[in-house]
Amino acid sequence: MTNFEYMKQKIVETVMGLDEMELLCLAENTEMTASGAEGIFNCTVCVEEFGECDECPCTSEHNRRYLEWCKRAIPVERKAI
Repeated sequence: MTNFEYMKQKIVETVMGLDEMELLCLAENTEMTASGAEGIFNCTVCVEEFGECDECPCTSEHNRRYLEWCKRAIPVERKAI
């Protein structure tokens, strides 16, 4: 195993240990929420799933919607293989 492979393994282990809000913070801090990456909760997903949101992002309403979204089952067409 190379140092690079070990580093990737440790990062995956760390991410797998995060709770919902920690994962959202990681996505926001690394700008994943701004990239439009599929499966990442962001303002676009929030509006599509819940309707208009004047408080987007980083408010209690946005966070409430995010936590609700986290509990939903993934649509069949988006499930990982």
